Amino acid sequence: MKNIIIGKNSSISKYIYKDLKNSLLFSANELNETNLKDRFKKFKKINLIFNNFYPSKNLNMLNHNDYKKFCELSLEKISLIFQKVPSYKINKIIYTSSASIYRISEHLNYTKKDNYNRELYSSFKLAAEKLIINYANKKKKEYFIMRLYNTYGDPLDKFSFVENIINSKKKDTKIFLINNGNSIRDFIHVKDIAIIYKKFIEKKIISGIYDVGTGSGYLIKDIVDFSNFKNSKIIKINNIDEVHNSVAQNQNLIRMLKNFKFLNLGKYLKKKLKINKKIIEPTINQKKEVRISELDGVVIYGAGNAGKQIYHELNKNNENTLFFVDDDLKIQNTNYEGIPIISFRSLLEIRKNFKIKRIYLTIPSLNKKTLEKMIQKIKTNFFDVRYLPEKKFLISDKINIEDLNLNEINSILNRKQIKFKKIKKLSNKTILVTGAAGTIGSEICRQLIQHNVKKVIAVDKSEIGIYNHRKKIFSNKIDYQLIDVSDHSFLEKIIKKNQVQIIFHAAAYKHVNILQNNVYSAVKNNVMATFNICKLALKNSCEMIFISTDKAANPISILGHTKRSAEKVCEFFNQKYQSQKKIKIVRFGNVFGSSGSAINNFLDKINSGSTIEITSKKASRYFMTVLEACHLVLQTTNINFKANTFILNMGKPVNILQLAKNLAKIKNKINNDYNFEYREIGLQPGEKLNETLKDKKETLKKISNEIFVVNNKKQNLDKFQIYFEKLKVNFLKGDKNKLIENLKDISKYY
Repeated sequence: MKNIIIGKNSSISKYIYKDLKNSLLFSANELNETNLKDRFKKFKKINLIFNNFYPSKNLNMLNHNDYKKFCELSLEKISLIFQKVPSYKINKIIYTSSASIYRISEHLNYTKKDNYNRELYSSFKLAAEKLIINYANKKKKEYFIMRLYNTYGDPLDKFSFVENIINSKKKDTKIFLINNGNSIRDFIHVKDIAIIYKKFIEKKIISGIYDVGTGSGYLIKDIVDFSNFKNSKIIKINNIDEVHNSVAQNQNLIRMLKNFKFLNLGKYLKKKLKINKKIIEPTINQKKEVRISELDGVVIYGAGNAGKQIYHELNKNNENTLFFVDDDLKIQNTNYEGIPIISFRSLLEIRKNFKIKRIYLTIPSLNKKTLEKMIQKIKTNFFDVRYLPEKKFLISDKINIEDLNLNEINSILNRKQIKFKKIKKLSNKTILVTGAAGTIGSEICRQLIQHNVKKVIAVDKSEIGIYNHRKKIFSNKIDYQLIDVSDHSFLEKIIKKNQVQIIFHAAAYKHVNILQNNVYSAVKNNVMATFNICKLALKNSCEMIFISTDKAANPISILGHTKRSAEKVCEFFNQKYQSQKKIKIVRFGNVFGSSGSAINNFLDKINSGSTIEITSKKASRYFMTVLEACHLVLQTTNINFKANTFILNMGKPVNILQLAKNLAKIKNKINNDYNFEYREIGLQPGEKLNETLKDKKETLKKISNEIFVVNNKKQNLDKFQIYFEKLKVNFLKGDKNKLIENLKDISKYY
């Protein structure tokens, strides 16, 4: 068996050539119609490894004179080999593709200038993949499409970000930092790629598409910081269209390789640059050391709609699906959400490598006779076989927030659904949202996109929050920024640069029990940050909407006092600078199912069959869905009123015990054996028995069915400034007791 590697100048080719015995290395340029047949004539059997493509280093300079060469190296050489080399000689085919393929769907209708020729590159990579898959399926050949992530390890590779960093640092030259280095990338050493390719050639592995990466992602700016670059050596280039997060979903690869250990990027950089500090850690770590338990799992026979539905149901219950099996040749050797789809014969060949707990037969279209034959065939080889009629094996009795639709939630809360309106004022506006990764902030971002805004700058200080937000909401109109709202100088640069017109300030610490013992942080994040954002809104002529809470009405908790003080800050700016744009305050109660809420706690207890803990049988709270709350917040931008504090119509307060019972009723519909149990634990520090939406001295005026406005008397500006100056002094001192006194003084004065 001879291993033929096409692509002589590839760094990956060189490493594979070193590791893989009986190998020959050819340049794609060397092969043509005349000599190709003779080159392969003497070999009885060959494995083909295609590393050929138009040189990456020349891709940015590609012009019309290079198109012929580009097509030739990218596609034509592959088709020529398949045409000239007899198929009986070919054993396995490996094609080196790219993770850039995953972005093709985003650019299907993209007509703007492709400055870096990335779309052209990924499109031809995909075309080559399809060509190879088509050939392999028709000729019944084993094939492996290897979608590579960012490589490093070859100092001569001018296309490698890591090697460019090392070379620039050693030569003390400047580097380019795209979009402040806020993207996350997966980096894999070329030695690891060579080892992986060798294993795929030498072992029995299922044909298909594989992400070839470590499964760990590093923040680009972290790599730059770790490499000790001076600011003067960093050239920042922003507003470049790029993938923010690119991390390999390599579970399929790891399954095949078992306990494979990747070389560590941090150790490599530390050694190459002689850095004397702690090794850099990845921002996202999806890597899992494969243990035998992870090779346990189930197999789904039937990769149609029913099979996919059952896969998702099993996934919810943390069942590990190893493979789909299907008799349709067209979908064999493909995958669904990273799970390989294979033939039954292939399953029998590889089952010794896995502990298969059971087989689910999910083909509802089978008649009784055929079904019986199928069951018998599977049972001959596997002990536990289950099929669709036995629904008791497949139904989960767990309930979660995502399973409840809007009507069900409003039924639980005993409230009517609001009417949703198009808000024309938001159209074509540039809007900044703070706390954009939180429950409220992320929903505001999602809804703004529906109102045809020009751009949303989504600001949050949580890396993982932004990462999760991006996965849920993809739009080229959203610009994610990792910023602490207390950093007002950085925030101002963002506002000026983007010419922000509206600010939705949703960033806040919100958990009552945590803030009771963290007064300094509560003041910093909830009050001081709000003061600075009000200044920025005034200075840059932005309209601002401040998100408040019912805890601010007649406050007794640190959360309530800080949010009430923040409201007073907004009122101060409105009153002092009357000619400027208004700062609006929107106050509302609890959002149903927000992170850390009582609802989530109740559901966890209900699902586990545990006793629910409630503070008091008499306790009540206001609730609203996040969808409705955020829509009404957006509606306030359309309201022109002298007063500036708005309260959402939350309906009637809901008794907490009754709420828990309503959730338990849903559980009982699924599981008749469930018994609801609860116990009272008493009110916790800072908690009220019953929340209110308005302060004792406030009067409300109804301006629509969903929104009230508060008729506040003018406050004494001199008095506010005295109280606020005292707060600032004690904030700088870090005096907890004095801070509490100051907060109470600000909260209660008029």
